[in-house]
Amino acid sequence: MPVYDFEEFDFYELLGVSRSASPEEIKRAYRREIARYHPDRFINASPEDLEYARRRSQLLTEAYATLSNPSARNAYNLDRRRQFARRPSRTTPPPTQRDHQAELYQQARDHLDAGRFVQAIAALRQLHRINPFYRDSAELLADAERRLRDRTTGRRSGVSPVRQRRLTLVAGVAAVIVLMSGSVWWLRTQYAPRSADAGAGVVATLATAPSQTLVEPTPTVLSPTVPSVRTTPPLTQPIPEVTVALPTQTTRAPLLPPTPSPLPLSLEAEGAVILRDDTFTTGWASVRRTDWSVGPRDERYRITAEAQVGVIWSYRSVPNSDVRMKVDVEVIEGEGGVILRFRNEQNYLIFMVAPQTGSFRLEHMRNGTLALMAGGTRDDLRFPDGRFRLDVRLSGEQVRIAVNGQIVVETDVPALPVTSRFGLAVVARDTRSEAWFDNLEIRALP
Repeated sequence: MPVYDFEEFDFYELLGVSRSASPEEIKRAYRREIARYHPDRFINASPEDLEYARRRSQLLTEAYATLSNPSARNAYNLDRRRQFARRPSRTTPPPTQRDHQAELYQQARDHLDAGRFVQAIAALRQLHRINPFYRDSAELLADAERRLRDRTTGRRSGVSPVRQRRLTLVAGVAAVIVLMSGSVWWLRTQYAPRSADAGAGVVATLATAPSQTLVEPTPTVLSPTVPSVRTTPPLTQPIPEVTVALPTQTTRAPLLPPTPSPLPLSLEAEGAVILRDDTFTTGWASVRRTDWSVGPRDERYRITAEAQVGVIWSYRSVPNSDVRMKVDVEVIEGEGGVILRFRNEQNYLIFMVAPQTGSFRLEHMRNGTLALMAGGTRDDLRFPDGRFRLDVRLSGEQVRIAVNGQIVVETDVPALPVTSRFGLAVVARDTRSEAWFDNLEIRALP
């Protein structure tokens, strides 16, 4: 019988809770983990993945049965302490500390190479609890989940591996024939039209960039971080990501007077669509924590944050940094809006609206210093139902923001990051915040 990595965990580590966790926290953790690894989910997976899920779900059930019973939990804790007490004392200097993150990363790599996608996903999720920015673990996790879905879908379709290979061979021969025919036609015409159209929820290249191809978005989930955490280098391919910034001690710069530049006043659509989404089922992260959550629900995107959490956002990468961004927002409580030109936790632009009070804020985080670029209270921003539509136009350092067709902010933002990451956000200051987003559209400015 194979030995799995999780069999070395104690019951607390297996459920992903602290040793002081309450019964309710233990129950929530068990439900979350058993939903991930229940064997019924992997009935069409490989025998190795199915055995892995079966064994892990058994240990999860045993862990929950022990930790949810006060007397059994006390006996388990006492036994663990005795085991540690029986360990011989070290008389020699301790060995070099293990690089647990590197071990988990290598385990995940080995599982992926061997086609054990469930084990790889488990190792990468454990690594993300420790350090969500470790090397390319986020991309590996998304790739493992995609490959597991593809394999499960292939098995459900009833196509045998032999037939799949035959179909692949036939498709390859057909592709060669098509390519040869296309080459002959190109030699005759010396012209080949190139274009790429954007689809709903899919990042696509523009027709003016013939050397690029369509890019399928891959979700990346990042856990809560503070600005001092090292981030991964910029990727060469646009990849959707989710980032969470907890409240930090930042230096607030003095309010700079707006310096508006001439911008087109027309609110009509302009430029080619590079991202359109009204379901948020593809390319967006779905994460739930004790004090915040992000994810799709009922064909909309929902972000929540408890009081004092700070800024919670989820962003996508698009091919352009100069864009026109529109989105429907419903703020249940607190503040909701958009995050613009996100580079990292130290550099971004954010616009928030609190429709219950009619207040708005445009803030620029630059190298860890937060500057209020525009803000105030307006009667026409008070919406009893909390619903409004944002229309943001960014061209270079010029920013124009309209709410329900009325221009609220029109100014220049000095040293605005030149990035192509845009997303949705809430800010939880003294009260809880919850916002829902729908009908997102991003267009490249001509």
